[in-house]
Amino acid sequence: MLADGTWWEKKSGIEYGKNGYWKRWQLLRGGSADGAVEWEETWWDASDYTGMKEMGAQKQGRNAGGDAWRESWTERLMYASNDLDCVVERNAHKWAAQGDGDEWEEKWGEHYHASGKVAKFADKWGKTGPNVWHERWGEDYDSGGDACVKWTDKWAERLLPDNAREQWGDKWHEAFANGRGEKNGEVWSVGAGGERYQRWWGEQHMGDMRVRRHGHSTTGRPRQHIAFCRRLVPNSSAALRTVRHCQAADVAPAGVLQCVLVHYPSHWGAASSV
Repeated sequence: MLADGTWWEKKSGIEYGKNGYWKRWQLLRGGSADGAVEWEETWWDASDYTGMKEMGAQKQGRNAGGDAWRESWTERLMYASNDLDCVVERNAHKWAAQGDGDEWEEKWGEHYHASGKVAKFADKWGKTGPNVWHERWGEDYDSGGDACVKWTDKWAERLLPDNAREQWGDKWHEAFANGRGEKNGEVWSVGAGGERYQRWWGEQHMGDMRVRRHGHSTTGRPRQHIAFCRRLVPNSSAALRTVRHCQAADVAPAGVLQCVLVHYPSHWGAASSV
């Protein structure tokens, strides 16, 4: 303890458990004489006979103004019990709040498998006065390396002086494998009077250089079209047909990716090749 009453201490130790579990840790903490300010930090590493290895840390504190925070992260290597697939996991968590009520939090993780499978994700939110926002996203890759799913979701809201509430957000999702896949998204909002607006969009990648795009909303008519994408060779019949369809003046140079948009009404059906 210091002359002004501020104090700190440092501790360390080793713990043992089942299956050869072993954990080494260190603790450092302190605070002010009146207890208004406190902080603490912990580090550790652990292992056992199954091959599990882990490192991590935790930190937290608060001050005289009422602000507080905490943070943790871990990195772990282990073997899945069902197929003994080696897995590396990294995770983190952060949170903070101010004395006036503003607050935010964030979590994220990454999981890697020896088989090639990967998962990544994050979750965040915050609050400032009457305004609140959220954001989440994720990515998943299969073990073969040729398939992937990605997504995100964001939304926010505001509390108005008359206790009415406004909300809005957007999200999208895509999934691809072997050159084929889909993308879909949505944008939405809710007004203070309860009025709702939504707009949807999507893409279908067919794997043969064709992409079908579509969309509709709560206030407009649906719209769809096909994009034919191909490598063009000068003076080829395919290039000439494509240029005539686009009503372009010149033939695309060799190796240029040319996309043709063919529009269809809302009752879209199968389209013939250009």
